[in-house]
Amino acid sequence: MNPSCLSDSQLSTLKREVQSLEEQLQADLEAEQSDKKAELSLVASSEVLDRAEAVNVAVGQQTVLSHIVQLEEEIIECRNALKRIEDGRYGCCDSCDEEIELNRLMANPVAILCVGCQSQYELHRTDNKAASF
Repeated sequence: MNPSCLSDSQLSTLKREVQSLEEQLQADLEAEQSDKKAELSLVASSEVLDRAEAVNVAVGQQTVLSHIVQLEEEIIECRNALKRIEDGRYGCCDSCDEEIELNRLMANPVAILCVGCQSQYELHRTDNKAASF
């Protein structure tokens, strides 16, 4: 995509959207990390009565850790989108170099693939998962 396909106004709006998303994700991450610390100190100060309770605690901790990792990955996606904006590469499909449609960018401002390439990616990913079963 030629960066001029997006007007300055559209690019500015999308940049603000990515920045806002990054700020929200960062706040969510900080809250999640704070909750995790509080939960760990609570678990450390209490006695686990049986194996079932220990399993419940472990599952809860794993769920929280998975969510923290997901938030961190989404923050990285935002930072990468902001870098692409600064470099003039924003809105170009990473796979085919074609323009990513404005509607897609408005719905998902960190998108790196056009709809066609995203569909192909998901199709191959689904095929690979099915083959592993």
